[in-house]
Amino acid sequence: MRRGPEPAGRDVLADPAVPPSPLKAQHVPYIAMTAGEESPAPDLVKGPDGWIAYRTPGPYDRYPGIDVLLARTVGTPGGRVDGGRLSALRQFHCMDRQWCQGCGKPATHVPGKGTLWVLTEVLETGKRTAVKGPTDMPPSCARCAQRRCPVLDERGRQLLWVRQAPVYGVFADLYPPPGVIVPEQLVPLRNEPVMSAAVATRLVRDLREVTFADPEFVADLAAQPGRP
Repeated sequence: MRRGPEPAGRDVLADPAVPPSPLKAQHVPYIAMTAGEESPAPDLVKGPDGWIAYRTPGPYDRYPGIDVLLARTVGTPGGRVDGGRLSALRQFHCMDRQWCQGCGKPATHVPGKGTLWVLTEVLETGKRTAVKGPTDMPPSCARCAQRRCPVLDERGRQLLWVRQAPVYGVFADLYPPPGVIVPEQLVPLRNEPVMSAAVATRLVRDLREVTFADPEFVADLAAQPGRP
């Protein structure tokens, strides 16, 4: 997969240099939209190839290697989290490169175990979260896995080692013609007719070969200086 454009503002959002006290320190997650940003309603047109595009093109409209239109985030990152919304570009970066969703640095990877993921124990519906299958949550470094999160405080946390997580698709709003919206659809990348009408908000990976991580082992990793 080709590398995408570098989003600005990583250092503004999080400083992973010092490991936090377990489940105490809060910070602004790298993938979260902040008070200085907004996601405007898209002004779309349909091109001669049948794919939708922004009426006024921009440099980050499509993520290289994944031919889908991205939801735009405009403004300057920094400050408090804005309602739990995510920056599509930063979320795509973390999923594509397997960066930590909390600090935007490489996620923790342990040979033989896999890459560290942190998921809630229960969904908003109250059902238990599946530990395998599609997810829109990027992986985590051990330090950020120790940081306090209001969502995880409320719905519990699962620390997971994932050995394989191929890209599956996107969550997107669909504009079957521009001006009509079908919100929040999970679209596999192979479904090109639907992708042509999609404005993607999150990249999705398929978690496979998943095992539960020992919280004490993850905490020990977080305390090691210089380790992601």
